[in-house]
Amino acid sequence: MKRILNIMLFSVIGCVAITERLYAQKETFDISTFTAPKGWIKKPGEAAVQFTKEDAAKGTYCMITLFKAVPATPNSKENFDLAWESLVKGMVTVASPPEMQDSTTENGWEVQSGYASFESEGNKGVVILVTSSGFGNMVNITIHTNTDVYEKNVTAFLESVSLDKPKTNSPEPTINNADNPSIIGTWGMGSSGTQKYDDYKNPTSVNNYGYSKAQYTLNSNGTYIFISKTFRMVFDKILLVKENGTYQINGNNITIQPKKSVIEAWSKKDGADKWGKLLTTQNRPLEKVTYQFTKHYFSGIQQWNLVLQATKPTQRDGPYSGNTTFSNAWYYAPISLNNTAIELPGEQQMSTEGINKEPVQQISANGFAFTTTNFDDGWTSTVKEDWVLVTKGATRVLIHYPNKQADDYNPDLMGGLKNAWNILVAPKYSSASNFEFKPIYNWESIEFAEADAVEKTTGKAVHVVLFKKNYSGGNGKYVEFITANKKSFEQEFGPYRESVSGWEKMEKMASYNKFAVAASDLRGKWSNKFTGVTQYVNAVTGLDAGMTSHASVENFWLGPGNDYKWEVTVASGVVGNLKFQNAKSNGKFSMSGNWQVKFSDIEGKPRTYNAYFSCVKGLRILWLDDTAFAKVE
Repeated sequence: MKRILNIMLFSVIGCVAITERLYAQKETFDISTFTAPKGWIKKPGEAAVQFTKEDAAKGTYCMITLFKAVPATPNSKENFDLAWESLVKGMVTVASPPEMQDSTTENGWEVQSGYASFESEGNKGVVILVTSSGFGNMVNITIHTNTDVYEKNVTAFLESVSLDKPKTNSPEPTINNADNPSIIGTWGMGSSGTQKYDDYKNPTSVNNYGYSKAQYTLNSNGTYIFISKTFRMVFDKILLVKENGTYQINGNNITIQPKKSVIEAWSKKDGADKWGKLLTTQNRPLEKVTYQFTKHYFSGIQQWNLVLQATKPTQRDGPYSGNTTFSNAWYYAPISLNNTAIELPGEQQMSTEGINKEPVQQISANGFAFTTTNFDDGWTSTVKEDWVLVTKGATRVLIHYPNKQADDYNPDLMGGLKNAWNILVAPKYSSASNFEFKPIYNWESIEFAEADAVEKTTGKAVHVVLFKKNYSGGNGKYVEFITANKKSFEQEFGPYRESVSGWEKMEKMASYNKFAVAASDLRGKWSNKFTGVTQYVNAVTGLDAGMTSHASVENFWLGPGNDYKWEVTVASGVVGNLKFQNAKSNGKFSMSGNWQVKFSDIEGKPRTYNAYFSCVKGLRILWLDDTAFAKVE
């Protein structure tokens, strides 16, 4: 038996191992085989199996949770960190970063483990996380306890655990392209060059500054469009490749058969990265290639990639990507706010030379059907990279996306306001004057700053106000108001006031981060997770009277043909004796306009939700009856 972990349980050292030894009464959950602790309460679930033991008289408990294998990155420490954030910090408040143990590799699994103390409203204990990474997956085990009494039981359980290699699916028979919607859509990749420091000093220095971008659009009718763009500072032209044809899927192979492929040279407008005039056009050789393809989820960037592999580099895709997760591969990410589509000259569209047999909905730059909302009161919202732009006439309002540097808690309200101004506002202006920082201190504080400034992009003089109300729940958004002058601002939103009330007009502007939903936007898995604990204290003695915990996960899987699956799992009750509940259903969903979605069966009856998207940097949040869902695949 190989020892892979030493963990401090208060003052007791315990040894934990993953081994192939045989034990009596072996059980299996997912790819894990183990011996259950004798006399402990077992709570099986779809995502995890849990064992608990407690002594109510002494107030001691221990809870072991073994989780189902999930897709993972090749980096075992990165997997541990992600699991720590979601499985540990999502349940308890830890006092410090985890104290890590030496990693060990056994039977192809690399094990990272660590522990930390926690305290939650008077309840103290130790939480341990063991993460085993291998074969594109990770398996997690957590232990929560407030005593060393169960140390031998925990050690025996961990030593009994053995992990199988995840099963790989054999290639499937030929399928219809329309039956493989997971790759239908637009996928892009890009690379950038490096600019040397002395490029500006030495005209003869080789300047590699620039970038290349490529993208596939795979249509449901078996046609595709490929576009690539190459921009370099040393080139006097911008190169554009346009190609179209058909594709065929056979199991995990996709064959690209081009019908037409051209390369165009365009002049640089104003010598910059702007399309000028078309200079030359020439045909490119038609390159038929069969790729192996897969979709892989990278937890570190929380994003799916379409991975294409071929035996040698292709003219179309260029050199292999530097990422070594897959050999001989290119990684194409879905078009999104972070990975924008290639802008064609004059917004021209790719000709398919009669190949398309059905209209194909054009995907917007961020991959969603709606990027603008026209409200009844005259305001218009538009999705931008770092904020939502809200306009009416000459008045502009920027609803800033969450920004860790600007939003981090600062006990000095004035200092926090000045920091946010420097990060969110100042970079957009060349000069500013008449600064006033006027925060209002209260249990729901107000942050207010204003100045006269000159915009860098237009050279116009404007009046700028930065506003945020810090609500008691801890939320609040920075909103930037841009008007022609101070008088125009006060006519629209009212003058500054020293009271915490009367800010409703400015507060309301944060609610304009709202966009319509199309059925095509909903494909994939959307998840809502909630955790919370309540600590009880005896009103007479002041002693600890126990703690209850509540955790829930609600998931929607929305697929082609408007099929859906829905499931909610709830774990709640006294810590150490949690009760698990589960409900699920499936059926068809439909849209009522673009602001409501109806499901045929939720807990036994049809249900209609009010629906809309809000934006944060790089993604969208789906709101169903004011409950937020994030897209996880």
